[in-house]
Amino acid sequence: MDEIIKRIKVYEGYSEKPYVCPAGKWTIGYGYNYEDRGFRTDEITEILRNGFSVGLAEKLLIRDVQECIRALGNIYPFFKKLDEVRHAVLADMVYQLGMNGFKEFRKMLYAVQQGDYGRASEEMRDSLWYGQSGRRSVINTTQMKTGEWEEII
Repeated sequence: MDEIIKRIKVYEGYSEKPYVCPAGKWTIGYGYNYEDRGFRTDEITEILRNGFSVGLAEKLLIRDVQECIRALGNIYPFFKKLDEVRHAVLADMVYQLGMNGFKEFRKMLYAVQQGDYGRASEEMRDSLWYGQSGRRSVINTTQMKTGEWEEII
């Protein structure tokens, strides 16, 4: 999980100020879409007392990545059998796109389920997401195909 967190931090960058992401959602921290996810009462209290901090952003990121991994395991039984690198690719996609956006990758998911990672990588490249996500999508499609970590920095 540490590697996934590290990579999402690089891909998303950090903002202590709210901004509207490319999907049109209010976001803060490491790509935390608070428009859809909201904040818990203790988090709002912390923001009101101390402002939005890197520490809070990291807590939100960790919690969301854990939720992405849990949801992937519950919805897609084959997920649990994947290696760490492909876990990271799918978790990152869910973090970036949300589960509803991720579910649209039906052909990719079928290929992953079949163990055809080359085909899964091709399906990733043949998407609007690939053209919009820059270096992140290039790295993730390569990692899906090879099962090996790509350099991110």
